[in-house]
Amino acid sequence: MGAAGVGATWTLASRGKHPAAAGVGVGAQALQRGGFYQPKDTEWASVAVSPVAEHAFRSQHITEGKIQIDEDHTTPIFSPYAGRVTRIVVRAGDPIVQGQTLFVVEANDMVQAQNDFVAALTGLNKASAALDFARIGDKRSRDLFDAKAVPLKDVQQAQAALTTAQNDMRSAETAIGVARDRLHRLGATEEAIVRLTANGPIDPEMPIYAPLSGTVVQRKIGPGQYVNAGASEPVVIVADLSTVRLNAFVRETEAGVIKVGQPLSFTVAAYPDRTFTGRVDYVASEIDGISRRLMVRATVDNADGLLKPEMLASVTIATNGTVMAAGVPREALIVEGNVAKVWVVRDDKGLELRRVETGMVDQRVVQIVDGLRPGERIVAGGSLLIDRIASGR
Repeated sequence: MGAAGVGATWTLASRGKHPAAAGVGVGAQALQRGGFYQPKDTEWASVAVSPVAEHAFRSQHITEGKIQIDEDHTTPIFSPYAGRVTRIVVRAGDPIVQGQTLFVVEANDMVQAQNDFVAALTGLNKASAALDFARIGDKRSRDLFDAKAVPLKDVQQAQAALTTAQNDMRSAETAIGVARDRLHRLGATEEAIVRLTANGPIDPEMPIYAPLSGTVVQRKIGPGQYVNAGASEPVVIVADLSTVRLNAFVRETEAGVIKVGQPLSFTVAAYPDRTFTGRVDYVASEIDGISRRLMVRATVDNADGLLKPEMLASVTIATNGTVMAAGVPREALIVEGNVAKVWVVRDDKGLELRRVETGMVDQRVVQIVDGLRPGERIVAGGSLLIDRIASGR
């Protein structure tokens, strides 16, 4: 028997060793070969013992994934005007509401549209005045003709002048309608048009409003920058992050068992103790030629805003079928490299360090494929403490 710390005794599984060979390193040798440890009473008080129980493990596939913006709730915003950006109201990451001003552009098109509207308005006023004068002239000529004071020719000339004035009025009304519609299409509000109608000044600055509530995820413009109407790149991207997408990447060997509708769960590094859930709602139609992975996707509720785009996730996809097998808490395992071991409680109240083969994981319960039987008692809590004491670390 060799000492493995004060008051602790190891019994090596391989007999015939000289006592001097144990010494300080006996614990490490036993840990490598599989050995026994007899805890003191005070050490028993610091561990939790529980029996190995059968657990229903659902067939699962573990992979990695990434949080992405939900494209169905994302809007790229383009400038409808060509001009210089005079003011920017929002920054990337800012929450916004529908109708909020995002930025302001000194719009050349708007200046021309306002000039056209003022010109159409002037033409309408002239046409209206000419029509009123033609109506007065027509009435006067009729009255004079009835009194036999003028010839019929004068009446006919007055009627022709009235018809011309009426046509000019209709043309002016059409022109003002076209000019007003253009202002509306360029984003001018009715209030701004009313001010312009009341001899208000021409205002080249046009605000760009948010089409939906959400978060500014990208902003690609700066003050003084010139923007073009019809550009291929959006100047601002707004997304509603109350829902996000989880893109997971399944190995090619597992692609055949992944189906739409299967439940999945995942964790992110920012919240390691919280499990998020969802369902597969999309499976790609082809394998990525470079990574040899199949992309699957789930839409995840994010009302609390915890999940951020580009976060990495550890994803577990549950496929059909369950397996009843021995299961132990994850805290009971001592993992060194690719080797997993547990401390098994013997009938003589000693502990045996036993190597096990693990399988599927259900939340915090790990399947034991080989090495344990249901009913055997193990150290379920405090196993690392016992391991350090037993190995003299």
